[in-house]
Amino acid sequence: MSVIGKTAILLISLVLQLLSIQLSAQDADSLLQVVCALPDNAERLKAIDTLCQVHPSVDTVEKYALMEIALARKLQMPYFEASANDNMSWVCYCKLDFMQSLEHRMAAIQIWDSLGRESDLAFSYMNYATTLMSIKSYVLADEYYQSSFEIYSRLCDTARMSRVCQYLGFLNIGNMAYDNADEYYWRALDLNVKTGNRRGMVYDYSGLGYSAVERFHNHEKDTNMVLLQTAKQLLTKSFELAESIGDLSGQLSSLPKLSEVYNCEAKLDSRRSAQLLDSSLHYYQIGMKIVDDFGYDFAYIDLRIAYINYLIQKKMYAKARAAIDETEAEILAHDGGDDNLPMLYQARIDYNVAVGNYAEAYRYSEQKYTDLVAENTRNNQYKLTQTKFMIDYSAKINKRMMEERERELMHKIKEQNQRRIIIGNTVVLVLVSVLAVFFFFTTKRRKRMNAVLDAKNQQLATAQSNLVEQNRIIIQANYKITSSIRYARHIQDMAMPTEAMMESVWGKCLILFRPRDIVSGDFYWTMQIGRFKALAVADCTGHGVPGAFLSILGISMLNDLVASANMNSSETTAAKLLNELRTKIRISLRQKSDDYTNQDGMDIALCLYDTQLHNLQYAGAFRPLLLARSGEIIQYEADRMPIGAYMLDTPFTNNIIDIETGDIIYVYTDGITDQFGADDLKFTAPRLRELICNNCLRPFVHQRSIIEKAIDDWRTIPQTGEMTNQTDDMLLVGVRFLE
Repeated sequence: MSVIGKTAILLISLVLQLLSIQLSAQDADSLLQVVCALPDNAERLKAIDTLCQVHPSVDTVEKYALMEIALARKLQMPYFEASANDNMSWVCYCKLDFMQSLEHRMAAIQIWDSLGRESDLAFSYMNYATTLMSIKSYVLADEYYQSSFEIYSRLCDTARMSRVCQYLGFLNIGNMAYDNADEYYWRALDLNVKTGNRRGMVYDYSGLGYSAVERFHNHEKDTNMVLLQTAKQLLTKSFELAESIGDLSGQLSSLPKLSEVYNCEAKLDSRRSAQLLDSSLHYYQIGMKIVDDFGYDFAYIDLRIAYINYLIQKKMYAKARAAIDETEAEILAHDGGDDNLPMLYQARIDYNVAVGNYAEAYRYSEQKYTDLVAENTRNNQYKLTQTKFMIDYSAKINKRMMEERERELMHKIKEQNQRRIIIGNTVVLVLVSVLAVFFFFTTKRRKRMNAVLDAKNQQLATAQSNLVEQNRIIIQANYKITSSIRYARHIQDMAMPTEAMMESVWGKCLILFRPRDIVSGDFYWTMQIGRFKALAVADCTGHGVPGAFLSILGISMLNDLVASANMNSSETTAAKLLNELRTKIRISLRQKSDDYTNQDGMDIALCLYDTQLHNLQYAGAFRPLLLARSGEIIQYEADRMPIGAYMLDTPFTNNIIDIETGDIIYVYTDGITDQFGADDLKFTAPRLRELICNNCLRPFVHQRSIIEKAIDDWRTIPQTGEMTNQTDDMLLVGVRFLE
């Protein structure tokens, strides 16, 4: 089993689309005989070019592409020299020699540009960008893809337009810009549906599924089942469509990811774990059969990684270890394969964590980091080389432009000299006549040009007036929308307790409230009924206007629940109130118990304090409670299920805490702990606990200033002094018990 390293399944699958012509062994031999029989003339050059573009052997293409370059230069036929450089670039790409691939492709680009062959130039742009993407030079790759797409759009080449969109989708996945990636794949799908290109649709669906999987891994892998379901539907559709048209490479573009999705889903749904893992094994076996039967080995590594993860989840540790060792041996046995080792190191890390061997897991984590650093170093070298190519190319273009200007100048000088000779030998009468005619036509032309300029000035004035009016309408509409949202903020503020209301119930309080937008999806709430004091801090799904709607609904329901509850009854607990709140939310949002697509709801911490018994009841939905006592922090964990539809439907836990004089409780939302800093790292809950522990004995006003400064410092970019964007609403409430 051979191994191709460094290139992901989807990118290889897209590259394979370019190989639309296949030769039988007999046809290839016949064409080789024709090439060998012809003398060094244009006919032989055409035959060599055809052979290079359709022959399946990389080594054969390399041999004849070099021959084509030499012969094209000898016969001074730049078209075939450019085509030969394109062929050599493909050879170097297949051999993972990206530096040489870039050099040959740039040579082709320069020739196509000088010949004015736009379609061939766009094709070379597209493949040049693909090589740049392989070395993670995403910005430059995007520029060349856009240039290619612009030319194909001008030429109305729909098939190539959709292919460039597919490449741009994959590029944005590599750059973790998943919304942009989805937009490009949907655009490609729309083009392929209109033209009936079912093979292109296979890669559109697999690309959208791949985007959903990567989005799940990098952003919401802890809780979100919707992304996994979406990925599974798209990848399944891609596989079934590829199977129906007999596209083996298209099937392999989705099979490893399908196996991976079922592995991930099994981790989150323990009740269906066995069934889901069986599905993972099923798709792995289909993929391996294609690899073994037809030699499409570019998907081999990803299939093996999915299989290893399957064995780890099945707790078949001996087989998992053997599969890891076998895969590593195959990788190391092939040139270029060691670029896949970081993926395998991750599998070793997962295996050692599963068996409890944390020392080995740490060792492989260090090795993975070392290999990734080495890969980045190589990619940086490729990028430097590519920059040199661009500088050389620009210099050649500038030189060509200077030569054209010099030729124009010499031509003008020659014409002027001839005109002087004619004028010197012409009689005065003829000179006067020429001057009169020249004056007449010049005046007429000036009047015509002035009329054209006046018309254009009038058009510009009208366009400017229209722009001013449109700008005024936009500003007015924006003002109305912003005013409405600000009034919504006023309504939300009225629904939430003021600082004075909080202090009337709890005394001096710590309230740190920073909405991300004008209105907030986070809210805090309090109420006192008899001897009981109630406090809640909640984080609704989303932020801005959608989150604000849910916050108003949550506040209203909390008011109704507490007002209608018998607080003196022993059956009325914080956990019971959360259970009832969850029921009300599900009814209001029309959520079904077996449908997880509507996951709107809230995370909340609810506290009930009995002023006579001096104890605190706490129940939480994903939101913990921190208790500061004698300078130490005690954390009470929340139940890992939200207020809303969820796969788990068990009652919430009711925690009872005996309160001592001077105790402080803190409840907060994840907008603080999940805030990204200048180095793209989160603030994290441990950092917040340490900050509270170090300052809990200070007055609340000082604590708030210290916490706000720590958050702002975390967001500040040292080089510019600017702050990163606030990613979510922030809320933290602290109260001190003085009785």
